[in-house]
Amino acid sequence: MKKSVISLLAIPISVILLTISCCDDCECPHPGGEYVSQYIVDKTIVEVNTTNVATGIESVFSQTIIDSTERAVFCQTFVDAARFYNDESGYFFIETLDDAWVVAHINHDIIGTSRIDVVDEYGNYFIRDMVETVAYSGFGYVEYYRKNPATGNIDRKLSFVTSIPSAQWFIGTGFYGDPVEYYYSYYDANRIVLTQATKTMAKGIGGIIENIYPDTDESINFCRSFIDHIRFFDNSSGYFFINDLDGICIAHATHPEFEGQDQIDLQDTHGSYIIRDMIDIINNNGSGYYSYYWNNPATGEDELKTTFVIGIPGTNYFTGAGFYID
Repeated sequence: MKKSVISLLAIPISVILLTISCCDDCECPHPGGEYVSQYIVDKTIVEVNTTNVATGIESVFSQTIIDSTERAVFCQTFVDAARFYNDESGYFFIETLDDAWVVAHINHDIIGTSRIDVVDEYGNYFIRDMVETVAYSGFGYVEYYRKNPATGNIDRKLSFVTSIPSAQWFIGTGFYGDPVEYYYSYYDANRIVLTQATKTMAKGIGGIIENIYPDTDESINFCRSFIDHIRFFDNSSGYFFINDLDGICIAHATHPEFEGQDQIDLQDTHGSYIIRDMIDIINNNGSGYYSYYWNNPATGEDELKTTFVIGIPGTNYFTGAGFYID
């Protein structure tokens, strides 16, 4: 019988944020050198996404939402909106640490039920494994076997779970199967992780603004609270900012002094009009990449940065995040 395996941070996020590879087409017939496998990319996506969302929810809960029912509505609204991966197979689930009562899930039929006794296709109590992982370690990976809704096959699923401390809940997400043997340069692996993380954030924030905080002042306060403490990549150089399409800074995780400022004329040290160029990307394509020079909070140096920006659905806001090219 195959057993569930709990793997605590077996692959650190720092494996992604490393030196740029010399590979141009990002396809390699074998592992080795400066390449990252599809499996590691998928692991990093679920870890970064889960950690980011948990951090944002915890920030809002600790500052604004105390009532448990309101917290549950907030979580369900975010979970319904924040699908990820290109086929939208990525989704979040949120459960209590007390007997794994389902707080939020894309399957609304199981909300309010306990999953503590649910087993996988080989009889493993994988939900108990999740609860124990969060209760004793705070976060980690849990492996189990379920029917893959995309294929109908029994596939291995690897999920990352972490706590939402103020609520005594945990959040998780995962991916099915063993990805194809495909390898990326570190630069392109970073771009993939960054894209999925930023798209997830944009969709979730858009859902919350539309359904819970449609008032402008409330939406601004929510945005600032939600992204304030989110940091990702191993050196914490990853963070989010939010601007509107007129150039006003709505929220900035590392420079709160920018908030409320008109940044339409903001230039980097090489004279590029950063916000104007980002607005052009949003207006012309809805999303895209942009490179410019910016201070790296991890080093304090002005460094070349690649950023992915995307419009927040239902608003005139866009959000972005990036990584520094060493």
